[in-house]
Amino acid sequence: MKSDNRVVILVICITLICIVSFLGLKTHGEVEAIVEEQFNEQQLLLTRQSAARIESFLNEKIVLIEVLAADLSDVSPENMTSRFIQVYHRSSGFSSIGFVNRTGVIVAGYPIEYSAIGLDLKATNRSGSFERAKVSGKTYTTNPVLLVQGGVGSTIGVPVYAGDEFKGVIFAIIEISTISERFLADVMPVGHGYAYMTTKSGRSLYDEAHSELIGKKYIGNFCTNNSSYANILRMQRQGNEGTGYYFDETSGERWIAAYTPVVWHDRLWSVATSVPASEVDLLIRSVYAKQMLFLATVIAIILVGSFGLILMFSRWNKTLEAEVKSKTSDLIKMNKELALANARLKELDNLKSEFVSMVSHELKTPLAAMKTSAQVMGMADASEETREEMQDIIIRNIDRQTNLVNDLLDLSRIESGRLRLNCENVALDAVIADSIETVKQAAVEKDITLDVELPVGLPSVKGDREKLIRVVINITNNAIKFTPRGGKISIKARELNGQVEVRVSDTGIGIAAEELAKVFEKFYQVDNTLAREAGGTGLGLAICKGIIDAHKGQIWVQSELGKGSTFGFRLN
Repeated sequence: MKSDNRVVILVICITLICIVSFLGLKTHGEVEAIVEEQFNEQQLLLTRQSAARIESFLNEKIVLIEVLAADLSDVSPENMTSRFIQVYHRSSGFSSIGFVNRTGVIVAGYPIEYSAIGLDLKATNRSGSFERAKVSGKTYTTNPVLLVQGGVGSTIGVPVYAGDEFKGVIFAIIEISTISERFLADVMPVGHGYAYMTTKSGRSLYDEAHSELIGKKYIGNFCTNNSSYANILRMQRQGNEGTGYYFDETSGERWIAAYTPVVWHDRLWSVATSVPASEVDLLIRSVYAKQMLFLATVIAIILVGSFGLILMFSRWNKTLEAEVKSKTSDLIKMNKELALANARLKELDNLKSEFVSMVSHELKTPLAAMKTSAQVMGMADASEETREEMQDIIIRNIDRQTNLVNDLLDLSRIESGRLRLNCENVALDAVIADSIETVKQAAVEKDITLDVELPVGLPSVKGDREKLIRVVINITNNAIKFTPRGGKISIKARELNGQVEVRVSDTGIGIAAEELAKVFEKFYQVDNTLAREAGGTGLGLAICKGIIDAHKGQIWVQSELGKGSTFGFRLN
């Protein structure tokens, strides 16, 4: 009987050992797949973040050179070098900045030793990009080439015009080494992989581990045409994003590559990280080692014949599963944080581009008008009437720039929560009347009828009188701006559910339904012909919303394309 019990216990132990071993192997396979998938996703997010930063840097350089070209439109070549020196030393990344005159000869540049002053692009068959810019009048970029001083660089070219006359091209050469040192050198920890960047043709722009390949094609210099690495390079050249495995042809080691495109103007590059597959194996082994230790412990306990210890096995198994789940959860959380950081970086880049575009236009236009007016005033034969007219133009444009600065300051105070309200009992009918006096002249100039309906005994509200006047003026000015000549604007107020409601309706161009949610965003402007002609900074309605929100009120818009718009707000 005892022998039979021992046999039964032995059979049970062997059965349990087999079951535990099978479940352990199965769990190991699942853990390996999850860890590998999350590791690959993490590497891909790293490359996306690097690509977004590189795109932002390169686009910033294009904007800078375009602004420089606009500023130098009426400057002679011999006076350009001082401006080149300022831009060169204040903005990192440029190898050289120069000017090619209308005949294709480099006549100015800095630093002198890298500018090839006197070089005739046509005589040396290097004028292809210059001629395209001359014909199209558009900014261009070139494929990266080896630089005289070493390294690789890509050229930005911006046509320069004085009126309709083509004067030449401002060019700037960006050193790729600056991009790599700034955005790629620290992406991967030392000894745990490396980052690299290629052109659409498959040439190396940067390779942390193989600097001798920079400027050369990978296929033929680093790998053969039918290798697994060549397949990844082909995906990069097509502008694809993803991950893949390849084998190093020298060591035979298995590597993981994560790649994503860099789209800059009309150029397509690709950024990638390359990590040994052993990095994933280390993560898997750390979990697997604990699992094996657990299995060995359980088998030892089973072999000594204690059924009570079988319960401990179950608890340990749950502990192991919880640990695997915890590690997997940590990886997922890390990936989500990287994805959110990447999305925020792109959002900030878009806001920066919108801000630079708006400010450059809103500052450049009045500056040009003031400069022209000042030049006319300086003419010896200018009459007194002309001088007074030019003086008025200068004052108006100074006011325009002052208003822009005030708008930016107000928006900054609103967003930082530092907007101060001088609250008192305010009669909205008086606020509306004062606002109408301010905008009346603009309405008269466009032959627009202002229809004001205010009920008798309209209750007062608690608020800042000056800021509420600004809200009504901004909304009414917006209506005047987008209402065609001969239109009508209605301004009404009423008491509604214990609040006072003000509505401004126009017979203007209206707003598409899909755009309504964006009208109170900063820098937003409706994208149609009349809106572009009307101009503006896109800050007025954002400031209105900030002021009304500070008063604990509500502001809204109702509109239909082609049938006008109604802006309204309610206050207690």
